[in-house]
Amino acid sequence: MTMRIPEGLDTRGCVVLPGGVDPHAHPLADIAAATTAAARGGTTTVLAFTAPRPGEAPTAAFERARDELVPQAAVDVRLHPAIWEPDRLDVAELERLRTAGARSVKLFTAFPELGMVADDRKLYETLRDASRLGMLVMAHCEVTGAIDALVDESLAAGRTDARAFADTRPPLVEEAQVARVLDLARLADAPVYLVHLSTAGSLDLVRAARRRGQTVWAEACTHYLVLDESRYDGPDAERFLVAPPLRSRADVDALWEGVADGTIDTVGSDHAESQYKPDFPPGDFRSLPYGYRGIEVRLPVVLSEGARRGVRYERLADVLARNPARAFGIEPDDGDVVVWDPEPEWTIRDGSAFDGLAVTGRIRHVFRRRVGIG
Repeated sequence: MTMRIPEGLDTRGCVVLPGGVDPHAHPLADIAAATTAAARGGTTTVLAFTAPRPGEAPTAAFERARDELVPQAAVDVRLHPAIWEPDRLDVAELERLRTAGARSVKLFTAFPELGMVADDRKLYETLRDASRLGMLVMAHCEVTGAIDALVDESLAAGRTDARAFADTRPPLVEEAQVARVLDLARLADAPVYLVHLSTAGSLDLVRAARRRGQTVWAEACTHYLVLDESRYDGPDAERFLVAPPLRSRADVDALWEGVADGTIDTVGSDHAESQYKPDFPPGDFRSLPYGYRGIEVRLPVVLSEGARRGVRYERLADVLARNPARAFGIEPDDGDVVVWDPEPEWTIRDGSAFDGLAVTGRIRHVFRRRVGIG
């Protein structure tokens, strides 16, 4: 990924980076606002998940988003088909998606209340068929049955707060499903993209799979790199709910080791333009809304914290731009450029989960196809 810096631009004391490529965002509820925020934050390409309507086929949801929503975007947008009704996905539908322009699909192993859970057969067959079509399967990895049992135990014990939400999705719930998806990908002889990994154990599983010769793309998200589970013990704990939940400080440190050593390929925002509001009875912590806005702060937060930890800017550019582009076959314009000043100190004040976070460094310029946009 080469870069063309506009002539006459003063970049003294600054770091010039490729425009950000966010591999994981849910901006379609207000794509104009979300992508304008992305541009301000140095992201010039967003990979956005479709949001199928009930009963809508994956290809129909993809084409509707492509034709009606993407033209409203302030940056380049590519679409990931999110498979919310896995029974609607078969090889013929994958072929239709491929013809429509999709290069990926996302399967879920959680959220049974929404009918999203893809079983082992669906995972295996989709991995197999997508690979043959040159498409990449993305997987949300949590063991849904274990979560359901832990939820029942928690509610029976009268635990209904944000901490209980996190405790019903412990690290092993993620890691057990990561292991299973990796085994199914190995069986299918297919690459796989693991979204929002949050634990040291998940990274160890990725390393082991790669030693076996598997092609595995490993994604972390901004919040897992700077926030930890202690937030669930504070007075505003509900503000930090996300699935998977925030983890221990040791896991945060392990994720940064994964960024530095190449285990983690990409960092996404998992931006949610509108929070997920589950339909459960009042008093059930599963009814609490969750999901973060974070598309604007992804680059500043990761560049700031990465530099503080001694991670090279070249490596940070890999996870924030180059690798997401490689994973999904994107060739960004060489005029997509971010100019980062590493000196200013400021504090995020946006009402999000990142509100109050101190940042060192600020974006000075953002160019999309050599035209200033941020």
